[in-house]
Amino acid sequence: FKFQFLGAIEVFTKEAIQLYFEKSGDCAGKVGHQGGEDYYMEACMDGIGIDHQTDFQLLNDKYAATENCNDPWVVAFHFYKAVSMWNDCWTAASNAAKFANKA
Repeated sequence: FKFQFLGAIEVFTKEAIQLYFEKSGDCAGKVGHQGGEDYYMEACMDGIGIDHQTDFQLLNDKYAATENCNDPWVVAFHFYKAVSMWNDCWTAASNAAKFANKA
């Protein structure tokens, strides 16, 4: 995903969100909103000392050339304009996960 943290999905630990709620006031006046919510969250989390990691396998994103519907590790699919295309991808991923769990 060429945007790394900035994109269709961000996953936070419970501890990261707890710290964010404790210190989010520190971000309100210091972090701009010009980049959208993902930019704001990355800048705020970095500012309050929460590091981030990248896992390119969590998201199946047809615009980032990762259309691998047979990957059981994928947790989200972005974005399919036709419901049938999304359903087909979800079904393939679900079947792959069932197969992986049997192995």
